[in-house]
Amino acid sequence: MLSTIIKKEILENIFSYRFPLFLIICAILIPLGIYVNKLDYTKRVADYNEQSRLAAEAASTAQMQDVMAGTMNLKGFRQPSQLSVFALGFENTLPKYYEFRQGGYKAGETSVRDESVLSIAGRFDFLFILQMIISLIVLLFASDVVSGEKESGTLRGIFSNDVSRDTLLLGKISGGYLSAWLPFLVAFLIGMLILMITGFPPLAGRIPVKIIFIFLISSLFILAYYSLGIMISTTAHKTRTALVMILLLWGLLQLIIPKMSDMVASLVHPVRTETALSLERSLIAGSMDDEMAKELGRQYMAIFGTSEMRMGQPENTPEQARWAAVKKDIEQKYQDLKTQQLKAIDDAYLQEKATQEAIATNLSFLSPSAAFARLLTDVCSTGEIEKSKYLTAVRTQQAALDDELFGRVKRTMLRFPDGRTALTFSAEPINFKSLPLFALSPTSLGEVFKSDWLSIVSLIFWLIVPFAVAYVRFLRYDVR
Repeated sequence: MLSTIIKKEILENIFSYRFPLFLIICAILIPLGIYVNKLDYTKRVADYNEQSRLAAEAASTAQMQDVMAGTMNLKGFRQPSQLSVFALGFENTLPKYYEFRQGGYKAGETSVRDESVLSIAGRFDFLFILQMIISLIVLLFASDVVSGEKESGTLRGIFSNDVSRDTLLLGKISGGYLSAWLPFLVAFLIGMLILMITGFPPLAGRIPVKIIFIFLISSLFILAYYSLGIMISTTAHKTRTALVMILLLWGLLQLIIPKMSDMVASLVHPVRTETALSLERSLIAGSMDDEMAKELGRQYMAIFGTSEMRMGQPENTPEQARWAAVKKDIEQKYQDLKTQQLKAIDDAYLQEKATQEAIATNLSFLSPSAAFARLLTDVCSTGEIEKSKYLTAVRTQQAALDDELFGRVKRTMLRFPDGRTALTFSAEPINFKSLPLFALSPTSLGEVFKSDWLSIVSLIFWLIVPFAVAYVRFLRYDVR
């Protein structure tokens, strides 16, 4: 009986006007979105290769005087994500590279300058199509599955036959979902075929597994929205009422909750801007450097009795030996204090930011669309995980270069009590060929599962709960 009901639902949908229309929409939009983003990916890879080459050439010709003058800066580039053809996420808003220089790192340019103001509403990619178009059509598919038959009275005739209500509901859901899923399957396969024909990079390593996972979670997302549509259809007694409820629910889940989550988090737990953080760091660093310069000047005058620097004086004199020891202690003391204070500022900011992001993330899980977006972008290495790993890799690289390069060249300022200033230089040998290279490891599915398990739980919740509500409502439906 169940198979008969499923076949009936599939045939009714296939021979209706909705199925071919939905098939055409999917077969055009999904492959087109994948292809357009594949072209964009190819352009970004070419730009990445060229800029990386130029930066490598500049680094290979570096000289000690560049470091002494403070004009040497190295660049660490982030390779474009291959799976950004499915979900752009932060791909065009993350810096293409970071510059590493003495005093800290600085973000490079992004790709947002290539976009128009219309992109604010959402970039045309696989994720956008599923969120904004496929989800609404799937809801409309399910709108009259039960309410339509209630309104026409056919459901009363069906119940007069020897068929259980749970079997009937399960058959309607299965048949209706397969009818909506088949166009998506066809369009997805066409998109994969286009990628292979147009010379997409070889599908090696984790890429094929990730693509399969993208397909599975997308299918789950469609099923969750179909389950929501069935819940509304069993609740409403008229198709018109079901359509109104569907539009309201879609707007709430797709537009209001995802957008409001960040706004509410900003109001509940405001965080300083990065500009304010950078200014605070600069003030702390400048203040500590000024205090160190004054302390060095006082100690120099105490040892040598003058504010005139004695250049070329033999290094084995008692004064020079004492000065070298005092200078080293003072520099180490203030360097430790500066590092400690800057770290405290960074840690406090990161904690504030993490709390705000946690509030926004937890609120966004009230929407299956937001949960799906977070999960899909992380799988495609264009989401929150990639953003966090990128910044962590940048900080690690800056610390390594401070030890191996920038920390070996010191410019020491002295401010004497009489108002005079002096600047001294010292340098240790540097092996430019052994400098650490910037590296950013690809995001694995294990990291995705560990970070986004709540997103998966949210999708499963929005799959099970609407189905349970629809099941209860359908069993209690009074046909009289």
